[in-house]
Amino acid sequence: MELQNFIGGAFVPSDSQKKIAKYSPFDGQLLAEVTASDAMDVIKAIQSAKKAAPAFKDLSRNERAQILQKMAQALENKAAEYAYQEALDQGLSQKFVLENSVQVAIQILRQTADSLKQELSPQVLVQPVGLVGIVTCWSLSLRLVTERLAPALAAGNVCVIKISEKSPITAHILGEVLQAAAVPAGVVNLLQGDAEVGKVIAGHPSIHAVAAAGKTSTMESIAKAGLSQFKKMQLSGSVKNASIILAGADFTNHMDEILRSFLIGQGQMCWNTSRLFILESMQKEFMESLKTALDKLEPLTDPSGSSAWTPLISAEAVEEVLKKTQSGVSEHGKVAWGAERTSSSGYFVKPVMMIDLPNCSVLQQDEIQGPLFLITPVKYQHEIAKWVNTSYLAHSAVIWGPPEKIDKVMGALECAQVWMNEWMNGEDLTVFGHKQSSFGNPDMSWAGSFYSDVKILTGTR
Repeated sequence: MELQNFIGGAFVPSDSQKKIAKYSPFDGQLLAEVTASDAMDVIKAIQSAKKAAPAFKDLSRNERAQILQKMAQALENKAAEYAYQEALDQGLSQKFVLENSVQVAIQILRQTADSLKQELSPQVLVQPVGLVGIVTCWSLSLRLVTERLAPALAAGNVCVIKISEKSPITAHILGEVLQAAAVPAGVVNLLQGDAEVGKVIAGHPSIHAVAAAGKTSTMESIAKAGLSQFKKMQLSGSVKNASIILAGADFTNHMDEILRSFLIGQGQMCWNTSRLFILESMQKEFMESLKTALDKLEPLTDPSGSSAWTPLISAEAVEEVLKKTQSGVSEHGKVAWGAERTSSSGYFVKPVMMIDLPNCSVLQQDEIQGPLFLITPVKYQHEIAKWVNTSYLAHSAVIWGPPEKIDKVMGALECAQVWMNEWMNGEDLTVFGHKQSSFGNPDMSWAGSFYSDVKILTGTR
């Protein structure tokens, strides 16, 4: 299978003739040859978007709402198929992708369409920014793109989007949706390729706003490319999320759910947790319960399965996890479980459970992007927020325990979202992290200051 760019309403190859090989995380087999875009492809996409911009800008809000509704319907018509395709590319279960990517994308499109029907203040004039660049990472990428594409289109903008080379099927899915919804040619253009393509998009003077999500190094390069022109930036970067077990939490009966936040996606998604804090008085019982649950784990070898133990996205990611594990051991951490390759084909490694790693260590501070779970016992409950907040990254947290104890802890956490006795329920809103997990203008509304140019009108007409 060859996966191509989508420019001017059609799938097209790149003139570069270069290809990127996409392998299945489940068995390492070749899934597709992917177009490797270059700067000329970016220029073609921008030219296509510019050609479509005047007519799309002049559409009424009701007409733009209808387009978003048609896109939602096109996604819904093939929701299960698209969920399987994206899950196969990303090493996730079809059920998880359906609930947390495809169905969320449908919901976003419909909610954004509905918001276009709301009246705006007569003292405010909202106009499209023009050409919006979107760059996202691979994990649940259909959702990540839609979170940014829906408000961009609602505001009357045209878009050039770079899809992650680690989930190239997302570009194919979106191209099919755009065609099925009869979105005017050139309004949305999709490019395959590596991180360099994202830099070209961010730095091109015709791109007026850049919305991106990905790892720190990618976001840094995009920021540098765009800031020289002082264009609008909306960047979501690395995370360091915590799972917190409070006194009174029924962790034995909820252990599978506690592990989901770490295992599904193997620490590679922005929603994953990578640190767990628990009281010393509960440590022995918790570790015994944890080991019992881990010993029952079987790897997810196909998207149709249900195991939470998913593969990593690539062979390189496996090597990086083993390397970081050794780094943690050198910082006096102790491996309590895992840190081994499995006999399964594909990119699997036994999830690593590490204890007693000092809170000031590099691994406790930096994003890990792999199945390396750091378990930190504390003597008193008030210490938890202190150590969670030492990280310079802050996206979300999960707290397990009685409501009255959760209330005392969650307000002290420096993060943008707190799940209480659950994780990733399929209805989560878009959140931007605190500290170094985000940068720029976080306004996601189509009529807000990022996706629109807003003028305040004063006086009488």
